[in-house]
Amino acid sequence: MSLRLGKLLGVPINIDVSWFVIFALIVYTLAVSWFPRMDLSAAQSWLAGVIAALLLFGSVLLHELMHSYVAGRNGIGISGITLFIFGGVSRMKEEPDTPEVELKMAIAGPATSIILAAIFWWLAVAGGRAVLGSFGLGIVRYLAMINLILGIFNLLPGFPLDGGRVLRAILWGSLQSLDRATRYAAYIGQGFGYLFIFGGFWLMLFGGFLSGLWLVFIGWYLNNAAQQSYQQVVVRRALSGVDVHRVMTTDFPHMDPDTSVDAFVHDYLLKYDYGAFPVTKDDALLGIITVDEVRDIPREKWDETTVGQIAKPPEEERVIDENDDAFDALMHMAEGNLRRLLVMHDSKLKGMVTQDSIINIVRMKLRIGI
Repeated sequence: MSLRLGKLLGVPINIDVSWFVIFALIVYTLAVSWFPRMDLSAAQSWLAGVIAALLLFGSVLLHELMHSYVAGRNGIGISGITLFIFGGVSRMKEEPDTPEVELKMAIAGPATSIILAAIFWWLAVAGGRAVLGSFGLGIVRYLAMINLILGIFNLLPGFPLDGGRVLRAILWGSLQSLDRATRYAAYIGQGFGYLFIFGGFWLMLFGGFLSGLWLVFIGWYLNNAAQQSYQQVVVRRALSGVDVHRVMTTDFPHMDPDTSVDAFVHDYLLKYDYGAFPVTKDDALLGIITVDEVRDIPREKWDETTVGQIAKPPEEERVIDENDDAFDALMHMAEGNLRRLLVMHDSKLKGMVTQDSIINIVRMKLRIGI
């Protein structure tokens, strides 16, 4: 699950909820073990830890934006970026056309992190304690170190790390198959993940609890990311050329706003296998009503309450155009933990699309082998 932060350079930026756990762990680690070495008080150490963790987040964001920039320069659109504390995922509208484009995109991120490491290292050397003070020097030293680690870490040859994408580009060129190259690179990514997890538990058993915990987190992230990235490639391939119009539902009942909640429950909610019903009048969408809205109304007030009074405003629903890609619709729902999207075209409701409707067509195409 992820949260929307906004847009930067026209690209939607999301943050995975796991980021908050890792962010807290980073702040704690810095406050108790890094900044006290700089002769800072406890309060200063905690403040510096928060600032350094936020600047690390900014470094990761710049890392991902460089991937997006190179992708755009090569004609590949980016529909969104989801950030983790260790890195991020740029959601491409299509896969690279050639291994050469994949290679350029993969190298852009680690190169950015290594350049940032050099910049922060220069600031630490040029400024020193006399200019930056113990507080500032501790922060820039940490950012120099962590960006170098991020650059090197992302070059590990395990998909979906940038090094894994470099490996995938090489395998793609050799095997002439993007699917097979992705599968092998993902297996190697999972292997690195398990290696980090086992190594982390080993360290935790023999006294290095905090270091071991970090390795377990990194291994867990790598293993999950490798599995999800390969599945995403498979799903993207299955949905190639499929637009929302082909998978949306159009034959659901439209509710009149004056319909009572009691009538809605017995004549529609219990009768039809739909999770949501649009409330319309004269072709104008007034809102959406689901079982969640009904549940908030006392049973004895169902007769006197209308669906128009309790329907959610349409602005609270995510929308997509009928000509948009079905894969993008699926990713929007996955990121926002949504059960459906309204399909709108020329400001008119055309239908609704659900995760199940998209997954069903993916399963069928995979069973057929097309």
